[in-house]
Amino acid sequence: MKKISLNGKWKLYFYNQLEKDIKNPSELGCEQCIKCSVPGNVELDLSAAGLLPEDLYFGTNMKECEKFETYAWWYEKEFEIDKSILSEKLYLHFNGVDCIAEYFLNGEKIGESENMLTEHEFCIDGVKREKNILHVKINSFVLREHEEEFSERSLLMNPFFHQKSVELRKAPHMHGWDILPRAVSAGIWRDAELVSKGDFEFRQFTYIPVKYEYGNMLVCFCYDIACPYDKLKNSKIIIKGSCKGRSFETESLLQTHGGRIELCIENALLWWPKGYGEANLYDVKAQIVCDGKVVAEYDCTMGLRTIKLLNSYVADKTNGKFAFEINGKEIFCLGTNWVALDAFHSRDKERYDKALALLDDIGCNMVRMWGGNVYEDTAFYDFCDSHGIMVWQDFTMACNAYPHSEKFLKEIEKEAVFIIKKLRNHASLTLWAGDNECDSMLTESIWTDPNSNIITRDILKRAVFNHDTWKPYLPSSPYYGSEVMEKGGKIQPAEQHVWGPRDYFKSDFYSENDAHFISECGYHGMPCRQTLEKFLENNDMKPGVITENNILHSTDWKGSDHRVRLVSNQVIQLFSKVPDNMDDYILASQISQAEAMKYFVERMRINRPQKSGILWWNLVDGWPHVSDAVVDYYFEKKLAYDYIKQSQQPFCIMMDEIQNWNSRIVASNNTLENVNGVVRVSDGESKEILFKKEFSVMPNCSEALGEIKLYYSEKRLFVIEWETDKGDGFNHYISGGVPFSLEKYKKWIEII
Repeated sequence: MKKISLNGKWKLYFYNQLEKDIKNPSELGCEQCIKCSVPGNVELDLSAAGLLPEDLYFGTNMKECEKFETYAWWYEKEFEIDKSILSEKLYLHFNGVDCIAEYFLNGEKIGESENMLTEHEFCIDGVKREKNILHVKINSFVLREHEEEFSERSLLMNPFFHQKSVELRKAPHMHGWDILPRAVSAGIWRDAELVSKGDFEFRQFTYIPVKYEYGNMLVCFCYDIACPYDKLKNSKIIIKGSCKGRSFETESLLQTHGGRIELCIENALLWWPKGYGEANLYDVKAQIVCDGKVVAEYDCTMGLRTIKLLNSYVADKTNGKFAFEINGKEIFCLGTNWVALDAFHSRDKERYDKALALLDDIGCNMVRMWGGNVYEDTAFYDFCDSHGIMVWQDFTMACNAYPHSEKFLKEIEKEAVFIIKKLRNHASLTLWAGDNECDSMLTESIWTDPNSNIITRDILKRAVFNHDTWKPYLPSSPYYGSEVMEKGGKIQPAEQHVWGPRDYFKSDFYSENDAHFISECGYHGMPCRQTLEKFLENNDMKPGVITENNILHSTDWKGSDHRVRLVSNQVIQLFSKVPDNMDDYILASQISQAEAMKYFVERMRINRPQKSGILWWNLVDGWPHVSDAVVDYYFEKKLAYDYIKQSQQPFCIMMDEIQNWNSRIVASNNTLENVNGVVRVSDGESKEILFKKEFSVMPNCSEALGEIKLYYSEKRLFVIEWETDKGDGFNHYISGGVPFSLEKYKKWIEII
């Protein structure tokens, strides 16, 4: 297979589809036309051409984009096909088109698509020439969804969400969310390619680590090959692999175009999550050899690991369970939720390097791919593979009642099968989840038992079972299974999204929460002044002020000032008042967020084994606003980033909340080795050592090392330092009830 890029500069024709429509590229000529980029989004091209503001994220500029929502867009590209491949089987391959598209080559329609979340490919053998002209027409999404008829389920949910129609497959956040602006965009947002295919092709190649025993891993390789029938008897498949000097090779004659090869890999090097061992990857090459000649190849990496999801389905503070077992070891999950990197997805790729480096640096061993986003591209999963970061993958549905029409069910199944096949070979992929919060929305908003949801209980479950057999599947996050529904809301799932009133972060809602695994939990924090100045006017830069810009950039899609007030209320909760200058307000907000996020993470670690993980919300913003993210859109870190990084060390020592006049000193060892060392806890101001002890902490557990006497009335900074045979570490803890003094905390920051 050969790929020739069609990326770069194209022409873009556009017009208001309310006023006219063009059905064929031969009718183009009088419309507005600008240069555009592929990959790209039309709003970015309009901005570059001066038809929209230069910085779409400044002030209220994003609202200017809405006037183009009823427009149709015609992309045009002239390209040549080299004579040497003109006689081969040629295809046009689009990795992402948003969204309602028609495709024309040399004036002939070759196909159409209605899903921005998958790839689309069209054979062009009947219309290709040496010199070609390609057109992609993208119709107005809002006009198309205006034509769609609502199901009763969608009508019941419609007052709650901006997304008018869920019949069409577009990233849910694009109609406006509480973390991203309204951006009902259009564009060829991922690579476009000309693909040449030979007579032989790997349609599928996958591996299944079946059983690990006595240091050896039994692996089943599965393949499906496109080839001429009369060539089968002269062909064989060869599979080779190597990792750190160890290698294997096996081959088999082809009996049919599909089959499997079982192989026991001796002294197998296992893939482990971060902290638990090396993320070992085998470089694998599969080849088809016909008449002694290699006619097709497939390359991938392979991570040898076994996966189990241990799920009691209901919360029980003592005996319940929601935990991941990798290679027979229960893994304590520390990680984050991954949301859209940009409101305009053609820019996602250029943000990968910085965002992924942060994901690794902050110490995450798991990342949850939130269901309101797009599916990320291969480079994302490659990074997670090589850095030992487990991936929890939602299918792209969020917070809604999705239709059960025959058309939609077929489309969602087609999408799921495509995505599963694309991602299943990644060692990091640990869980498939049906959706984000659809169970809870069905239960709490329209009073429906979510277990009647055919999409998540049947179609997606079956797709995973058929195409990624050995991976666990969770119907929804959180999952309101029959065990929960039978109790009539009196019991919660073992895995929960912990939001609630967003009041004081140590309130009963958080401290008494019975979740065994938290897959969402966050707290607001202001970006730094440098970032605020990039998207706010001067009159917006006042503590707690409520303006149009501040409301828009608190990203409440209802236009409510709730989130602006929330930030101020959280500052008042911790420090008793809103500071009168902006720099102190920013700092106070960041302290509030940092201490909250630290508390959420450490509370879960301290309470092992009843607790098994937390995926906090969230790492990086997808546009500039005031949010729960710990890194803003411009990659400026908030204080919470450093606090979380401390709390997510594979080995960490923490102080528990006061009980019976004392605070326990607890060591959490998220490794598979004993950790030996000495710990010192001192008063941050006086430097007096209050606790010192040598320790030996068992693998993969949390242990109390001792305790310090405390009073609720004491507002103190404690510094926790340790030296071990694995390295040294540092942490801190503040004691006492609210409110604290901001001036005093400023001095503590210098110590921390």
